[in-house]
Amino acid sequence: MILPNGSDQPALSLAMKTGLYSVTTKGFDGVEWPPSSVAVLLNGVMLGGGPYMYYTGSYSSKSGVFKGELVLKQHMPPPSGHLFFNAREVGMGVTGTYEADQAELTGTALVGKRSLTVQLTLRKLADI
Repeated sequence: MILPNGSDQPALSLAMKTGLYSVTTKGFDGVEWPPSSVAVLLNGVMLGGGPYMYYTGSYSSKSGVFKGELVLKQHMPPPSGHLFFNAREVGMGVTGTYEADQAELTGTALVGKRSLTVQLTLRKLADI
């Protein structure tokens, strides 16, 4: 079947839609990650946070590929012994794919001398 874009494949959005997103995380390497958070994506800027941290950063998205860089900062003490937040400031790079109002990303955070990996799912909650 030929679609209106002249292809048999659906057209991908040129950029991830701006809006308010829920962010769920799943840690790898046996490290527990913070609970879910929310993020605002707007014109290449990402702002968000959850119960123990907030983050600021930038992102780009084109043809289904999402890339970003974030700095996560603690704003409230985490549960004791939580490895991820033994550092007050953590840099993270994220990359993955998006389609419509959802993105599946993999993030790598540098905590001290350790590199930790997390899977992130972004789902759009509202337009802004």
